[in-house]
Formats: sequence, C-alpha cells, structure tokens
Amino acid sequence: MPEGSTLGRVAMKLTVFTALVTGVMSGTAWADEIEVVPRDPEDEFEIYRDGAGLWRDTKYFFGYQFGAIAILYVMPESVSGWSDEQKKDYSFSVWWDKTTHPENDSDVFYINYILHPYWGAAYFVRARERGYNNWESFGYSTLLSSLFEFGLEAMAEEPSKQDLWVTPVIGSMVGLYFMHVRGNIRARDIERGYRSTGDKWLWVLTDPLGSLNGQFDKWFGWDTEVELRPYRAQSSAEALGGPRPQASKESDYTYGLQLQVRW
Repeated sequence: MPEGSTLGRVAMKLTVFTALVTGVMSGTAWADEIEVVPRDPEDEFEIYRDGAGLWRDTKYFFGYQFGAIAILYVMPESVSGWSDEQKKDYSFSVWWDKTTHPENDSDVFYINYILHPYWGAAYFVRARERGYNNWESFGYSTLLSSLFEFGLEAMAEEPSKQDLWVTPVIGSMVGLYFMHVRGNIRARDIERGYRSTGDKWLWVLTDPLGSLNGQFDKWFGWDTEVELRPYRAQSSAEALGGPRPQASKESDYTYGLQLQVRW
C-alpha cells in the first residue's frame, strides 16, 4: 500500500477520533445534568423505540464525517495523504472504484483492534439507549461502521475488510459490557441519590456519541424546555420573617407568571 494512502487512513481515523473525544470532553458538563432515573440494571428496558432520536443521531454522524473531510482537505499532503492533483481530480468514478475493491489494511494494532471496536460499541450503545434491542443495535452498529468505511474513508482509499467485521462484531460485544457498566451506574444512582464524578466520566465514555449529540441538541435548541406557570407569593411582613399578622389579606400576596427556559 502506498505510504500516502496509509497516512491518509491513519490521519482520517485519528481526526474523527480526536474530534469526537473533544466533544466528549465538553459532554461531561452535560453529564452533570443527567436525571437519575430508577431502572433495574438487569432489566432489558424494552422502552419505546425512539426512531426520531436515532435518526437524529445518524444525521449527526454524517455531519461529523463531513467535518472530518473538511479538516483533512485543508491539511498538507504529508498529513492527509491527498495531493493537490488528487483533490482536484476526485470524482464519483474514483469513489466507486475504491468502494468496489475492499482490501485488507495494514493499520497498526491499536487502530484496528482498540479504536474500531470502541466506536462499534459506541454505535451499539447509542441504539440501545434509544430503546432498541441487542440484535437491532448490532444492526445499527453494522450500518454506521459501513457508512464510515464506504463513506468518509473511501474518500482516501479502499474500505478495509477487517474493519467491516471487527467494528460491529467485536464492538457490539464490547457494547454489551458497556451496557452492563451503565446498568451498574444507574443502580448506584438509585442507592446514593446522586452520580459521582467517576460515574459521570464512565457514563460519557460508554456513550460518547450520546454525550456529543446531547451537546448539539442543546446548542441547536432541540433539547430546550420551556415552562410557563402562574405563581402566588406572599409579600407581607410574615414572608420577611416579621410578626405573624392577625389575618392574611389579599393585598398581602403578589401574583404573576413565571417563565422558565432550560437548554
């Protein structure tokens, strides 16, 4: 495999990884706001399938890929593996030729067998947290893995045969363990009534896409809650700690509307 192609593959994967980890770091603030929901850690929690939420997660995934392409496009050839001529001459036929000829890649061990299974697990957990069962989540992990191999990565070179099965298969196995970890975190939440700093980090790292996507939901206003309610407040001396009056008068109260926006 040409050196430039190898550099392109490594740079592309590390760019995506770095971008998502950066988002995960900011996602710890979002983890602070996670509501403690009583749930049996051994329960399969077949809650309703949030198809709209999972579709939004998928669109975010596409967005991250395009963002990574944009970053790599402006990088020098020594980093991206793309020459100026390749950038100018790129066409659908070039992409089609690459996607129809998968090959075994020569990436270093930690990229193929640590980073790829980790992100396969992240895809699996994202579907599980949207209410889908294990097999459906395995299918979602396979889908996103394929979208990466035949989408973003195919801009640089042929899809990797190893990655096409390592990411979803081993990743889903890791994802099952991640769900066990998250179940234990939920159990500790119920026992303590709060979430420790270590558990917040585990919560984010076992669902990095959920954490990052949650941040974008807030920035774009898709996770905004607006509440408008009337209120009645006592404005007499009693409310200020003064002596209790003989009888409260209507004039002792203040009425109004309270607007609360959470994002």
